[in-house]
Amino acid sequence: MPTVSAALSANQEPVPLAPVRIRVDSLGIDMVVEAVGQTAENVMELPKNPAVAAWYRYGPSPAGKVGATVIAAHVDSLVYDIGPFARLAEATAGTQVSLTLSDGTQRRYAVTGVQSILKPEVPWDAIFDRSGAARLTLVTCGGEFDYGARRYLSNVIVAADPIP
Repeated sequence: MPTVSAALSANQEPVPLAPVRIRVDSLGIDMVVEAVGQTAENVMELPKNPAVAAWYRYGPSPAGKVGATVIAAHVDSLVYDIGPFARLAEATAGTQVSLTLSDGTQRRYAVTGVQSILKPEVPWDAIFDRSGAARLTLVTCGGEFDYGARRYLSNVIVAADPIP
């Protein structure tokens, strides 16, 4: 029987390269990205400040070969005002997105589609898909604002594919 090391360092999963910055120059978006998990309600955490984006750290890394890397941010806030992701709805096919990873490398993407989807109809399983080709999905709120419920009725979903 072969000998296997029981050392902690030999049994650690590799830490995925995290995105630390997102830029969409044509839309004037340049944001820090924080790695986040889930809230107690099992939804993706988001920084309170809409000028800071969030990467879902339990999903695919932009350095990976499969699945959707998900980055999201609030569209606005009563405390912080309108955030940069408010401009995502203006993206068109071909708009370039650049991610800087924690090791300093860059990943570039080209937008393939932009959708505004009513919140109850958002296909969250597809958004957070861990299979298929590597891709980037950007998410923010949008559409009409329900002042009674104090929330937006839709999500803006931007799909982007890697640029080789």
